[in-house]
Amino acid sequence: MPRFIIGIFFILLTACRLYAQIMSMEDAIRATLTHYPTLAAQQAALEAVRINAQVIKDNRLPNVRLHDQVNMGTANGLSGSYFSLGLIVPTAGGRRSENTTDLASGNIALATADWEIYNFGRFKAEDRLALADIAIGESAVAREQFRIRQTVINTYLDLLWLRQTLKIEQRNLARVDTVRKVISNLVQNGIRPGLDSSLASVEFSRAKLNYFQMQQQLQRAFIQLATLTGRPVRESDIDTTFRQQSLLVKPSDMQLTTNHPLLQFRSNLVNRETTEIELIRKAALPRVSVLTSAWARGTSLDIDNNFGPLGKGFGYSRTNFLLGMAVTVNLTDFHRVKNRSVQQRWKIKEAASQQTAEKIQLQNMLTTSDSVMATLRLALLELPTTLNSAELAYQQRLSLYNNGIENILGLTDALQLLSMAEKQAVNIQRRAVDVRLERAYATNNFDEFLTLFRPL
Repeated sequence: MPRFIIGIFFILLTACRLYAQIMSMEDAIRATLTHYPTLAAQQAALEAVRINAQVIKDNRLPNVRLHDQVNMGTANGLSGSYFSLGLIVPTAGGRRSENTTDLASGNIALATADWEIYNFGRFKAEDRLALADIAIGESAVAREQFRIRQTVINTYLDLLWLRQTLKIEQRNLARVDTVRKVISNLVQNGIRPGLDSSLASVEFSRAKLNYFQMQQQLQRAFIQLATLTGRPVRESDIDTTFRQQSLLVKPSDMQLTTNHPLLQFRSNLVNRETTEIELIRKAALPRVSVLTSAWARGTSLDIDNNFGPLGKGFGYSRTNFLLGMAVTVNLTDFHRVKNRSVQQRWKIKEAASQQTAEKIQLQNMLTTSDSVMATLRLALLELPTTLNSAELAYQQRLSLYNNGIENILGLTDALQLLSMAEKQAVNIQRRAVDVRLERAYATNNFDEFLTLFRPL
């Protein structure tokens, strides 16, 4: 009965995926790269940086301001100088011996423009820094795509190995169930002691628990892949194509390149920090600006400072125009630039050190994978012999037990040995695939790796 229940469970699980959409590893990668939120966030950040480059250019346009105001109030002037601080209302009027509350009207229109036309290369330095920021944003997107692809591949491989392990547990469960039934018949006929039946039941229960645990792990992996690809769990399944024999073929030589997404990001970061130090230096240099202003003014006060009709002040009676050029420099900026430059050089050193560390890690990964690949090929060649020997040992122990020569412990050892050999075969295959994946990761060349999971 337990075997029947497990069989029904497996059939239901298979039926749930009978009409599921089969995804290859490359399909899963494409689906994830299409919608994954972290990649969308990186892309949005990149677009913001690109727009910022145009914002920087817009900030260099001339400042043109128009202003017009109509006023009415008193006009009591007094000699003396003061700082207005933006709080004291300026008044232009004649000096009188007494203060008067008579009203005067006035009108003034103003147009000003200022344009920074030269600053000894600061604009160019800003443009280069903006381009460096864009390059970092683009490489950040590429780096995120690289990391997401790695996550999808690892999740996909987990599903592949879990499925193979689940099949091993299923076969082991069937073998244990067969042995249990044989032992039960022998015990019922008085040929074997009742202890054998108890031990067989324990082994059968343990095999079921292993099977159920593996089933749970498989379901978790499916949920993770569905989360990555954005597809419902019940409507997606993986392509189990795996060209195991290709692992025995010596892979092509691969070298670490500078266009690796992880290295390219670090390189662009170094370039960005180096570009900023030039902008820091340029920012302290003088700025040359063109200034222009024109204004018109009217007042109800006459030339002798007498109060006239208020309506007279709403027109314009005087106009003026001013054109000039200004050179502005802040002397203390040179001191600030010195300290900021020192700070920036340390940032450059930090970025360069991170780039070197990233390169060393990738090179070590490539060297390590190449060094263990030959040993793993020997292990793969040995697998058929190991599996055949374990299967033969199990069949012999079962035959000996049926003939009363072997005891239950020896038969159980043979069962466990066969299951261990099958799981070891999967682990060796997994290690060999992981080594190929490490080479692809280190060199950013996944074409040869992906062929392991493409149909012939």
